[in-house]
Amino acid sequence: MSDFLRLLRLYRPHLAWILLSTLVSLIATLANVGLMAVSGWFITAMAAAGLGGAAINYFTPAAIIRALAILRTGGRYVDRVVSHDATLRLVADSRAHLFARMVPLAPAALDDLRSGDLLARLKADIDRLELTFLRLISPVAVAVLTLVAVGLLLALHDGSLAAGVLAVLALCGLVAPALAAAATTAPGRALTARAADLRRLVVDDLAGLGPLLMTGALAAHRDRLVQTMASLVEAERRLNRRAALGQALGRLSGDLALIVALFIGVPLVAASRLAGPDLAMAALLSLSAAEAFMGLPAAFLGVSATLASARRLFAILDRRPPVTEAAHPAPLPDGRDIVLDNVTLRYRDDGRPALDGISLDIPFGSHVALIGESGAGKSSLAGLLVRLRDPDAGEIRLGGLPLTALSLADLRRVIGVVPQKPHLFTTTLEANLKLGRPSATAEELAAAIAAADLAGFVARLPEGLGTPVGVAGTTLSGGEARRVAIARALLVEPDILVLDEPGEGLDPETEAAVLDRVLDRMAGRTVILITHARAALSRMDRVIELDAGRIVATKGGSAV
Repeated sequence: MSDFLRLLRLYRPHLAWILLSTLVSLIATLANVGLMAVSGWFITAMAAAGLGGAAINYFTPAAIIRALAILRTGGRYVDRVVSHDATLRLVADSRAHLFARMVPLAPAALDDLRSGDLLARLKADIDRLELTFLRLISPVAVAVLTLVAVGLLLALHDGSLAAGVLAVLALCGLVAPALAAAATTAPGRALTARAADLRRLVVDDLAGLGPLLMTGALAAHRDRLVQTMASLVEAERRLNRRAALGQALGRLSGDLALIVALFIGVPLVAASRLAGPDLAMAALLSLSAAEAFMGLPAAFLGVSATLASARRLFAILDRRPPVTEAAHPAPLPDGRDIVLDNVTLRYRDDGRPALDGISLDIPFGSHVALIGESGAGKSSLAGLLVRLRDPDAGEIRLGGLPLTALSLADLRRVIGVVPQKPHLFTTTLEANLKLGRPSATAEELAAAIAAADLAGFVARLPEGLGTPVGVAGTTLSGGEARRVAIARALLVEPDILVLDEPGEGLDPETEAAVLDRVLDRMAGRTVILITHARAALSRMDRVIELDAGRIVATKGGSAV
């Protein structure tokens, strides 16, 4: 229940749309019920008047019937428009809200989730939330209000008649489908889990299709997909069996209500306590009222799967960001010196430190290389400098101010990073290059391209800078993609540039040429080079070797 209430709180900004949609749906439903009831009364009253030779005013009932028919038709159309508009607003806002919450979590607080799983939560889980309003809240509200309206109308004629019809409609239309749905909690959760697994596997296997084909592992992965699909179908089959039972009970409610109305009403007519036309009205009213309950079995059956999706979304929303923005950020200091003071970082509380008591002084304008084996802590240090994480102990200062006192936007504008695995978006080369600086001129763009040694490559492209790079840059080689990332970082003109393995995918000669151009471009500004290779180390002011998160050697300078 707490998950359901929390889900409803997400819809609070659209309360007016929800109420409007429910009101329109209620009006359309009551118009249909009223049309059937008034038509039954009118036809029976006309027949009785004809048999008795009595006069009857048929203008008023005829006008009411026409008005209800128009209201029913128009109401159903407006109901579809308003309810779907409200639902799409809810889904769109929920997706934007979740994405906005993911942004400060990435990448540190999301590194345990695969991209396919995140995609499933953003797409499928949020899409399933539309069931909460469109197929649950609104239909249940309309059904209950219709039940109240029918009960009040019948009670004006006879209390026992109202009680009997209400009992049948409530038991068969509300209680029985709810009980049937209660038995679907486990299949509903299984359905959500299997659907998420299937999407994750499809995304991962498509992304790794090349290696799967080359290693001969495609058949095993395909069998895993088939097994996951089979378990998904089985979960859907169990749900559908219960849905069929719920639908049968829902449809039975109208027939039983009609029988009960006749069973109670005929003796009332015989005893002259109820008029014949009123019995026809009550019978058709009871039968048509069941329409309000037709969608409830499917709605109740979807509750468990919807709540399972909601819990998957709340699991993201409840995660704490690895870094928090300062409430009142300080302006950027004039200086750009970097000081690491006894910095320690752990990825797990019970694991060894990725950085263990690092103290380091990097004056502005210096060129510093960090070397060491994989796992030595080099990339961890780069992540700390742009506050992808905060250290568990110690402090990092820029120009004398702690990084935590600065706004993230200011910090990341001053410190540019070329990550070890740069991402290219599925768009043109120019759009990828201008990602951090859309206003860059053609001359500035050409200078950054030249500094990354990309001019010859761009000249050979059929559409030049307008050439699409493919999905995640798949049309580019690893070395080309890395140089694009370097040019993108240089175009922003950062005061401090962190290069994490910039030569990976490049031959030694090209790597040396690229690094020479970058260092020339960054003359007078800070460059922090993270590398395994030895290219351009001769141009570094200091070379610092890390091992197991500690500084073990320094050449050309001193570690504090």
